[in-house]
Amino acid sequence: MTTHPACPKDTLSTKTLGKLGSELGTESVNTFITNFESMWPTRISRLISALATGDAHAGEDAALSLGTAATMAGAKELARLALLLHSAFRHENASMQCELIEQIKQAGIGVLQILTKPGFAEHALKSYLQDSSD
Repeated sequence: MTTHPACPKDTLSTKTLGKLGSELGTESVNTFITNFESMWPTRISRLISALATGDAHAGEDAALSLGTAATMAGAKELARLALLLHSAFRHENASMQCELIEQIKQAGIGVLQILTKPGFAEHALKSYLQDSSD
């Protein structure tokens, strides 16, 4: 099963982190982004380890954690893939797990490329405020 995003804008919604920026300031968004980026390798390692050991419970936990973080970041496609992976671990479908982990790696790279661009938090806040005033 190959999954594809519904449309390119599903990679990342700036509204999610823009709203956070409007409530807590852009420094909080920058801290969130730094934490998201620094935890990325660990999140992927946990998924790979769960697949390698056949530990469905650990895989479900790791997929849920990733999905929550992706949702908080506004990374819709990454969150969707994590939800599918959670289900694949629950149903012990190793081939689907493997395929989804590869897709998650690629989607995560795209999300990180966007999130870590200098000025992203400020851009997200400006975009959110502009959309809110329309």
